[in-house]
Amino acid sequence: MVTTQERHVPAATGTADPTRNRRRPVVLVVDDEPEVLRSIHDLLRIDYQIVTRGSGVEALEYLRTAPDVSAILTDQRMPGMTGVELLREAADVRPETTRLLFTAFADLSTVVDAINRGHVFRYIAKPWDPDELQALIRQAVERHDLIAEKSRLMIELQEANARLVEADRLKGAFLEVASHELNTPVTVIKGLSDLWKMSQAAAAAPAEVDWVDRIRAAADRLARTVERMLKLIDTKAFSQGLATEPVDLEPLIRGAIDVVTPYLEKRGQTIEVAIQPGLAPVHCDRDKIHDVLINLLINAVKFTPDGMTIAVEAADQEDGEREGDADAPRFVRVAVRDQGAGLDPENRRFLFEPFFTGFDTLHHSSGEYQFGKRGIGLGLCLVKTFVELHGGRVEASTPADGLGGSVFAFVLPHRPAPTPVPPLGQVAPFEPD
Repeated sequence: MVTTQERHVPAATGTADPTRNRRRPVVLVVDDEPEVLRSIHDLLRIDYQIVTRGSGVEALEYLRTAPDVSAILTDQRMPGMTGVELLREAADVRPETTRLLFTAFADLSTVVDAINRGHVFRYIAKPWDPDELQALIRQAVERHDLIAEKSRLMIELQEANARLVEADRLKGAFLEVASHELNTPVTVIKGLSDLWKMSQAAAAAPAEVDWVDRIRAAADRLARTVERMLKLIDTKAFSQGLATEPVDLEPLIRGAIDVVTPYLEKRGQTIEVAIQPGLAPVHCDRDKIHDVLINLLINAVKFTPDGMTIAVEAADQEDGEREGDADAPRFVRVAVRDQGAGLDPENRRFLFEPFFTGFDTLHHSSGEYQFGKRGIGLGLCLVKTFVELHGGRVEASTPADGLGGSVFAFVLPHRPAPTPVPPLGQVAPFEPD
């Protein structure tokens, strides 16, 4: 051992300068014996930038200023500062740097201390096997690179999330302003239309009355669209929780069918209802599940040809993983089947996202019930949002029976454990069956 004053020990003439070639990983080797430093330098210099220091103090000075160090390999027995003490300090200065310890003393307590205090990655005894040392350094550098890559990806993810949150905030703010701005003229149009009919309709020509009726109907449709937008962005309503109560689903389903019956009659469509006898009440927010049912039914009306039949089913469903277990959680599944063209596989994962219409916007044609007409893409998003508020899930599939059409369904626990729903744009991704 060198017992003289600590000093910088060059590994050999032509020691690699870590600033010359950033492509090679930097390995810091610390030992108070120049021969050891020179030996390690000659062994590793082809693949790595080897930086040598003769004491723990000098090594820490380098660590504090170096741009990047993949690994530090230090002797345990050195004057002034032991290897374990150095690695403990190095863990604070450069936590991403892989720490290695070698010593000529087969002291188990030293190894344990190094692991506990210095967070050492590996321990190697002197004299070392060259192949073993090279393999050890390679593993240490790979570990450093993995940690660095993970840190880089985490930073990118945090930045992306920050951009998403800001974009979501701006989108929500825009929708809220747009909704309120639309409500004002809609209210005026509806009010003036009603006033005209009360004061002028009796003396007006039939065509004029028809025009005003169309104006009023268009205003009503726009008002319902605005209402959907406000429901989706009303995070205050979400945070206030659900007004749950035991709800008998059969009258709720039939009440939703009554709402869409005028559309069914205009399209010549019929609905077949199959509800399991004795279906137990579901603890849910009546109004929100009513909205869910109406949106699913209107979706089926739009995508079912004239004169065809829409099917609605409701039945209990057990926990699939504990089927037959009397104590298994009970669920109820409500499904609406249309007779449309089925689901486009490329679009299935977007079905429940806000503003997705599954159609080329250049050929967009809006309507409330007409065949193939689209809205602004909020109906199914509301379905997913309200169902997930109840701790349930949504499903969308094309049946394998060859009869065509699509099935949109939701599954609710009989006694939900409500889960918080993130703001618009951060809804959990829909995973199709």
